[in-house]
Amino acid sequence: MSEDLGTIRAACRADLPSRIRAALDDYLRFVADDPPADAKGFAVWQAAAKAALSHIEVLVKLARWAETGIETDDDAASGLDRLLAQARHALEGLDGDEP
Repeated sequence: MSEDLGTIRAACRADLPSRIRAALDDYLRFVADDPPADAKGFAVWQAAAKAALSHIEVLVKLARWAETGIETDDDAASGLDRLLAQARHALEGLDGDEP
């Protein structure tokens, strides 16, 4: 089993950085556009943005695990984590009822 896990970690180390970059680029492209003006459209847009951030966060945690084998909750460890925190803060500042 440990050999299988080592192989998985190696594959993650090789593959995840480009996938994280792609997900982050997609997220930044998505939020660069103005959100929909209607409340329902805005709520859907905001939920999609939050889901994208959650996806990126999981990829970053998986990449950390692949590098170290240790799970960590230290969200301020890297520039990417700071960027994610800033994006979350910006999303939290948006009112779900008004665009």
